[in-house]
Amino acid sequence: MNARRHPLRNLLIGCGITLVVVAGSYLVAGLFGLMPLELEELKWNNIRIISAIAILGCLMAAIGYGNE
Repeated sequence: MNARRHPLRNLLIGCGITLVVVAGSYLVAGLFGLMPLELEELKWNNIRIISAIAILGCLMAAIGYGNE
């Protein structure tokens, strides 16, 4: 990582990339049947929640990188 960045920006980038990796891994595992993609309490597809987490991570990383 760039040493000129503020530590909070580095944290934002790290958390964002981590969210993308975790959500992507969960999504792939769900598509292969290793993890559940449906919440029985909500009765709608859990894939929307996982996708939203991945999008949030992407936005966090983009905000952290700023104009670089």
